[in-house]
Amino acid sequence: MVKIRLLLSTALLLLAAVDRNVVTAGRPAWKWLLDSSDVTFVPGPDDWSEAAESSVPNRRQAVDESYRLPNNTAPVHYTLALRTAIHENDRQFSGIVTILLRVLEPSTTITVLNRGLVVQRASLRDESGVTELEQPPYATDPTTEHLTFTLAQLLQPGTRYSLRIEFTGTLQNNNNMGFFASSYLDDEGVRHYLASSKFEPTHARSAFPCYDEPLLKATFDLQLTHAATYNAVANMPALGAPEPDPDNAAYVTSRFETSQIMSTYLVAFAVSDFQIRTAGQQTVYARSNVFEETEFPLDMGNRVLDALSAYTDVSYYDYMPKMTQIAIPDRGTGAMENWGLVAYGEPVLLFNPAINTYRNRKSVTTIIAHEYAHQWFGNLVSPHWWEWIWLNEGFATVYEYLAAQLAHPEGNYWELFTVEVVQNAFAADASETVRPMNWNAGSPNEIAALFDTVAYDKSGSVLNMFREAFGDANWRQGLNSYLIERKLDGATAEHLYAGIHDALQASGAANLLLPVGFSVRDLMESWTSSPGFPVLTVRRTYTDERSIILSQERFLSNKKLPDSHVYHIPYDFTDADTRDFTPSPSAFHWLSSKAAKIVTTVPHDKWIICNRQQTGYYRVNYDPDNWQLIIDALRSDPTQIHHLNRAQLINDAYNLARAERLDLGVALRLMTYLRRETEYAPWSAAGSALTYFYNKLRGTDSYEHFRTYVNYILADAYALLTIDSVTGTETMLQLYLKQFITTWACRIDHGDCLQRTGQALAAAHTADTAVHPDISTAVYCNGMVTASDEQFVWVYDQFKNSSNTAHRTVLIDALACAQKPSHLESLLTVALGSGSEFNSLLATEWTRIVSAVYGASRAGVDAVIDFLSVPTNVAEFVNVLGQSTLNSAVSNVASRTNNANELARLNGLLTSLGTAVTETTANNARATAESNFGWFTTYEGLVAVEFFEKFATTPQEL
Repeated sequence: MVKIRLLLSTALLLLAAVDRNVVTAGRPAWKWLLDSSDVTFVPGPDDWSEAAESSVPNRRQAVDESYRLPNNTAPVHYTLALRTAIHENDRQFSGIVTILLRVLEPSTTITVLNRGLVVQRASLRDESGVTELEQPPYATDPTTEHLTFTLAQLLQPGTRYSLRIEFTGTLQNNNNMGFFASSYLDDEGVRHYLASSKFEPTHARSAFPCYDEPLLKATFDLQLTHAATYNAVANMPALGAPEPDPDNAAYVTSRFETSQIMSTYLVAFAVSDFQIRTAGQQTVYARSNVFEETEFPLDMGNRVLDALSAYTDVSYYDYMPKMTQIAIPDRGTGAMENWGLVAYGEPVLLFNPAINTYRNRKSVTTIIAHEYAHQWFGNLVSPHWWEWIWLNEGFATVYEYLAAQLAHPEGNYWELFTVEVVQNAFAADASETVRPMNWNAGSPNEIAALFDTVAYDKSGSVLNMFREAFGDANWRQGLNSYLIERKLDGATAEHLYAGIHDALQASGAANLLLPVGFSVRDLMESWTSSPGFPVLTVRRTYTDERSIILSQERFLSNKKLPDSHVYHIPYDFTDADTRDFTPSPSAFHWLSSKAAKIVTTVPHDKWIICNRQQTGYYRVNYDPDNWQLIIDALRSDPTQIHHLNRAQLINDAYNLARAERLDLGVALRLMTYLRRETEYAPWSAAGSALTYFYNKLRGTDSYEHFRTYVNYILADAYALLTIDSVTGTETMLQLYLKQFITTWACRIDHGDCLQRTGQALAAAHTADTAVHPDISTAVYCNGMVTASDEQFVWVYDQFKNSSNTAHRTVLIDALACAQKPSHLESLLTVALGSGSEFNSLLATEWTRIVSAVYGASRAGVDAVIDFLSVPTNVAEFVNVLGQSTLNSAVSNVASRTNNANELARLNGLLTSLGTAVTETTANNARATAESNFGWFTTYEGLVAVEFFEKFATTPQEL
């Protein structure tokens, strides 16, 4: 499931507006769609809230087991009938579920799960479901959501019964949970409604009473009664044509073939008036006014599914007869891997080459790959319990890139894994309180909290590390054994370890690739059951024996603590003479102790680099002399070091310096080589460092020195790029690089950048022709800095008239880049407006506008302050967007407060708001601003300011 990287300058900031009390799960949108060049605020290692991660006293923490179902009965088969009038926007639905169950223990009760459904009638029947035995009384515990039926008879083990339950419920209001309603506008402005499902992790119980735990699998017969003008789709193919409803001629009933045995969270269905595109055994469902945008995902879906079937040597079609993808309007940027019916938010499935960017194309491809990987990892084999959710999400994270690469090799998607997954995982995994991959949960809220960076990016990074260390061929054989052994059942980490270990033994590689005395379980468990990750310190002795002392300790972003844990670290290295950066299983060694001494043949004056292509999930620190050798090599000729290791060096050096394990000057001096950098990955790695110092220094006396530094490192790369046109021969990674360089050049007010993007926008406006999508983000945003009223309205009209959600997001962010207060005020007013224009906005777009404005520039922050300083605006703001959006806006204004004038504006806003925000919110805002000012008296702040000053005035001293 996607918790899922396209949304531009404020994707991270949107997270602040999320109500943390909502029971949900999934990968945050910014994980799918974010690029470091697109944000003006990125949390640094010290900024990641420890409260956002679970407290970790030990691995097997106690949880409240009362939420778990008793083991006295288990499901065999469900017959589920639902009836909806969603075509009339009627949010009520009714249903009947008959559960064929088997008795495991002597019992007088049957317990299933129910969230918010009203049970009308229940009966216990014989196995055939024909003969009613009794109508047992029942009650639902509102805390555990246990719906318990108390029987008059004692059920004996080995017997089977049918439990028939009639119930009613209410569709959720477009919240992407359970059985929920959505809507869209057609080209004539008429609103259409639809209903669809999303059950992971614990929401099936809100659509029908069921055994809503992943191990309690069963088969399903489904029928949906709906308007005859609508169609229905589900996991399985339709069982014939819809049949007229005998009770109402305006309705029909759609029936579906009996499903494969599966968990309740994978059951899926939708009722809509969508159109259908078909190719082979795959289909795509979407609303009629975006139907032309379904061709690309249908083609990519076929290619990815075939690639994964070949890679795993387990054919998808051996277990499922078809695959359907459906684009749900106003669902955000998430996706859900339902078996045979994958559901997506429109921006991550639909693609229009005339208006959507290369990033949209990349996101659609990799998200399809992520969800399709789940058809094996999660659907064919499900986690025994949510404790092992990484068996789903970790594998899907690896194969969202690898399967995309296999299906579309020219895209070079795998190149992005290091900077988008590994380095992102490091940021969140460096907290003292972060949880390990194996982590238990009891309540629905605890379960939902497991869908985090650890489940996705960290787990994907760890799995890929072992894939590289064991070799892809052995890994594939191990996965095949694991999938075949556990198919249609649940799995724990132990099952995965056993499958891979057996594969290594079968190939004869175990003795060659495993450290003596250790099994695959020993190696992997040192990572999966312990939190965090290590820093590998490489200290060369520079003696005649040319030895190296390797040591490991857990890396924390803000402290050092005694740590006895030993990670089994697969390490490899190369040097200035050999320069072999290709990972190979036979070249890995294992550090299975806290420290070890090795001997090399590398001369003292030649650099050594460990962790080739950053395949290992750990940071690397070196002694000062080796760091200097690396810096000298990068400045002399960057290409002598692999570009992924150049990205690693930047990311490691910056974060080691932030953690006070390396002199900050070393990291900043290393980054000066970027002037000669022409690959995207190193620039992307530098993005978080540049953004951090930009946020600290913008608006202060030291900012000009920082600008000099950034201008220096950008100069050569910028000169090579044509930022205002597309050549047609640029690769995806070259387009990523162009957007990164353009964004930063314009951000530091590079005159040529602002002039050329402004001219490009003006020319597009004059010709009334949209900017080419692959440069639209940079041209629209930066051109908006000097846009006239007519140009602003022209871009706004494109937004208003677009039916493509991803395109609309690009245009929202572009409009937010405006500098004129009148433009920004009018844009904020749209988010609070009324009438047809406001009604045409998606729910997610209301808050998107606000966060885009304060995230784009200081002018946007001032516009938000001005807007919220009007009391009538505040009341309407809270009424339309909610209190959490106001609190988030105040917090983000504070985080962008860097000087006395800006502090005065913040205090003025807080005074004006008065009781509209809580005292805690106001005090937190002031504390954030004080922290910004206080940074300049910290060690880090003093070193950074001095470095940038020297670089700008006396660079020869560096």
